[in-house]
Amino acid sequence: MNNVFLILPLFLFSAFCWSIEEQALYGVNPYEGGGNNPIVVEEPVVEIESKISFIDYSHDWLKEYLDTISFNVDGFFIDTFFGDDIIDDDVSGSRAKLSFFTRRVIGQPVDYNYGLSIKLVLPNTNDRFNLLLQSSEDDEDSRDNNPINTVENVEYSTALRYIFKETDQWNVNFDTGVKWGFPPDPFTRLRFRRYAYFDNYRTKSTQTVFWSGQGGLGEKTSFEMSRPMNIDRLVRFNMGAQYLVSNGYFELNYGLTLFHELNAKEVLAYYIRASGDTIVDTTFNNYGIGVRYRRKVYQNWMFAEISPELETLSANEYDITPVLMFRFEALIGAQ
Repeated sequence: MNNVFLILPLFLFSAFCWSIEEQALYGVNPYEGGGNNPIVVEEPVVEIESKISFIDYSHDWLKEYLDTISFNVDGFFIDTFFGDDIIDDDVSGSRAKLSFFTRRVIGQPVDYNYGLSIKLVLPNTNDRFNLLLQSSEDDEDSRDNNPINTVENVEYSTALRYIFKETDQWNVNFDTGVKWGFPPDPFTRLRFRRYAYFDNYRTKSTQTVFWSGQGGLGEKTSFEMSRPMNIDRLVRFNMGAQYLVSNGYFELNYGLTLFHELNAKEVLAYYIRASGDTIVDTTFNNYGIGVRYRRKVYQNWMFAEISPELETLSANEYDITPVLMFRFEALIGAQ
C-alpha cells in the first residue's frame, strides 16, 4: 500500500511533464476547451512548409534579380547610355540631348548633322504638361556636306505635350505643335505605349497616329523585345512600320542587336538591320550589318561613338558599301 502512494505522485508528475512538452511542441493543449474529449492535433508540417517557403522565396528572388538585370542593362546601358529614347519618355523628367553626327560613305563626301532635343516638365501641372523643342536631327534631308551649313539650316519644332496616363505599363500622350520651316508646318500626334514583362523578356509596343499640314495623316507602329543574357549582355529585336495616307504604302524596318557592356564606361553593340516598303510587294531594299562602340568621355553625360557598317542597297545593285559613322553626344539631366 505504501508503494502505491509512492508510485502515484511519480505517475502524476510524469503526466504533467508530458502535457507541458506537448504544448511546447504543438502549441496547443489537447484538453483545451473543457470536457474529457481531447482536441485532435495533426502531425506537425513545419519542415514541409519550410521547404515550400524556401522554393517560393528562391523563385521570387530569381525573378526580381532578372528583372533588375533587365532594368539596369536596358534602362541605362541602352536607352540612357546610347541616348536612344532620352526624350521619348523612357526616361522621365526634364531632359536635353545635344548631338553632332557625321556619316561617310566610301567614295562620297562626308555628311554632317546637328541635333538638339529638349523636354521640359512644366511646373504646377502635376507633370502632365511637357514643352518639347527638337531639331530635324532624324531628317535625312537635313544632312549637309558642310558642317557650318548644317547648323545654320537646321529646322526646329516646338510642341506642347499632354500626358493622359503614365505608369509602369502604359504611357499615353498627345502632342501638338509647329515645325518652324518656311512655311510653318503644324502637326499633332497621339501615342500609345505599352510595356510588358514575360519571365525574363521585356516588350515595348508603340502605336502613333499623326497628322501634319504638309505630310497629311499617317500612323507608325513599332515593337521591341529585349532579353538579358547575363549581367552584361542583352539581346534586342525590333520591328516597325509607317504608313502615310498620301503615299498609300508601308515603310518597314527590322533589326537585331546584341548589347555588350565592356565596363562602366564602354559599351559595344553588334547589329544587323533591314528596311523596305510595300510599294509593289513587300520588298527589302536596304541591308546593313555593323558595330557601335560608345564610350563616356566626360563624367556621366558626355559620350563619343564610332560605328563602322557594311551597307547594301537595291539602288546600288546590292553592292557592299563600307560606311563609317561618328557621333558626339551630351545628355543633360540624364543621371
